[in-house]
Amino acid sequence: MTDQGLRELFNDLAETLPEGPSRAGELWRQGTRSRTRRRRWTVAAAAATAATVTVLVVVGIVVSPEPVERGVTVYPSLTPTPTVPATPAMDTAPPPSGEAGLPTLATALPERWAGIPVVTAVSGPVLALAEFGDGRIYMMKSGGRLPLDVKLGDSVDSAGNGGTPLKPNSLAPDGTMAAFPQKDEVVVVDLVIGQARRYPVPGFNEVVLWRGEQLLVEQEKADYLLDLATGKARRQPYKGFTGVAGYRDLRIVSPDQGGWTVIQESGSEVALNLQHITSNGGMPVGNLGNHGWQRDGLVARSAFAHHDQAKEADVVVVADIATGRVVRTLLLPWGDSSGRRCGKGGCPVRGWIGQDTVMVESGNRLLGWNITTGALSRVADLPKDVTAYSLRSG
Repeated sequence: MTDQGLRELFNDLAETLPEGPSRAGELWRQGTRSRTRRRRWTVAAAAATAATVTVLVVVGIVVSPEPVERGVTVYPSLTPTPTVPATPAMDTAPPPSGEAGLPTLATALPERWAGIPVVTAVSGPVLALAEFGDGRIYMMKSGGRLPLDVKLGDSVDSAGNGGTPLKPNSLAPDGTMAAFPQKDEVVVVDLVIGQARRYPVPGFNEVVLWRGEQLLVEQEKADYLLDLATGKARRQPYKGFTGVAGYRDLRIVSPDQGGWTVIQESGSEVALNLQHITSNGGMPVGNLGNHGWQRDGLVARSAFAHHDQAKEADVVVVADIATGRVVRTLLLPWGDSSGRRCGKGGCPVRGWIGQDTVMVESGNRLLGWNITTGALSRVADLPKDVTAYSLRSG
């Protein structure tokens, strides 16, 4: 309503009032402060006293039901916060002998990697990198595998022990780049155009973790954050193999002897209560092939299970990054085998499929664990001649 319209409205109201003290000025001020589009005004008269007649005008505003207009703030009704159970849900996998009976989870990855043909050219995204028994690293696509044409040496530690340069997090999350740690350098390959670039990073580089346009390069005695745009490697205030794969700069730190395991990020940390979940309430320390994987606000990592839950078993833990609360766990019994079900440090996490499925390596098989339903599935069977691999996360 315009100012002129308000003037005419209040003039009409004033003419209907009985004689008495004028309220036109006050009505004008009230009207200009309240500019609601649709109003129904009700005028009420009130009473007289013995000496003075006082007229009280009550203006009531009734808004007809209309769709919410732009610029109007609507506050949602409050909903109660769901109650979080104190004890996280625990799922149990079958023993290794029972994995073949699990349902198959359909993914972009080939179900069986044995017999995938070697090709010279094939379209489609890179789904994984894999090192086969011939010592070559291949780009895995839906139509076959292509050899990666780049000269690489072993990844060597300070004691002179050699290992494959293909690490579990070598492949970038979008599948377009790959990084390989070498002594005194890191080799980064653009898989789209096939071009390699070598970045100087001093020391025995052993692990690489993608951080968007940067790489966290881990060593036993020093860690560096490598900027791929500038080529500068900045030494970090920590060292060792505690980084988490994913876009956030997370670390899971577990003391060698007792103490609390913590999730660290940007100088802050929260306790990760693993008592009665993992062996000694901690995570494996200094294990190059077993690190955490972040997805949104969650992180997944594996360890040996606590003896109260199973005498011989591995366990995968999913925790909330902000609070350290354990959300869900997966127990993987060793079964009747004489040795461990998986390698040193437990059955490692190898990434995520979508928002709710964690990929877990169990021997020569990849399993998919849905943390919403608890369902366990087979993702892929890996032949023994696949000595290392890195999956595209997503």
